[in-house]
Amino acid sequence: MRIPSAGIALVAGLLVPPLLLAQQGPPKQEKLVFQNEYVRAYEVTLAPGEKLPPHEMGNRIIYSLTDYTLSYQWEGKTAVEKRKAGDVHFHPQGRHAEENGGKSPAKFILVERLATPLPPAEGTGVDMAKANPHNTRVLFDREMAKVFEVTLYPKDAVSMHYGLYRLMHSFGSGDLTVTTPDGKKTKQSVKKGSYTWESAGLHAVENIGENQIRFLVFGFKK
Repeated sequence: MRIPSAGIALVAGLLVPPLLLAQQGPPKQEKLVFQNEYVRAYEVTLAPGEKLPPHEMGNRIIYSLTDYTLSYQWEGKTAVEKRKAGDVHFHPQGRHAEENGGKSPAKFILVERLATPLPPAEGTGVDMAKANPHNTRVLFDREMAKVFEVTLYPKDAVSMHYGLYRLMHSFGSGDLTVTTPDGKKTKQSVKKGSYTWESAGLHAVENIGENQIRFLVFGFKK
């Protein structure tokens, strides 16, 4: 028996939720670079005139890698956002779409906070930027999160401080020594473009290599 095309569409609709038919996973322009139970991170690239179709996403922090202009649509509204490389901003959860309305590629890092609560954090201490103003600066500070930029020259260090639960992105490669309050030292190697998740707590970091290393730190308060 031949099933009419309308019947096929109806059956497909029963088998697959409508939202999945409209959008399965993140748009292709969003490259997933890190995920755990607390955050998801994407590197997003939009060519001039390119669009991100409507899709759902949670509360998120965006770090601009290039200068760009985006048309942003949500809840029947439209806003034009002009961003500079190094800008950090927040978008609340919801369904939205975007279009690169400029003449150059739009590139940015997007970090989405997932629903899983962070574990209880023990201890307190001096904020990283207050303890190390010569190599650390605050780019963003809101209720949910705080974003830092850290630049470590060879033999430079970030002194003992309290770090939030955090996602770290390295713009360079090199070797570090991490020291905890009990005096324990751990050597770590970082690679350019890497993303790592670190637990909250007191620590100090020294660049023991020959290369300057710049980090982007997304610290989460909740």
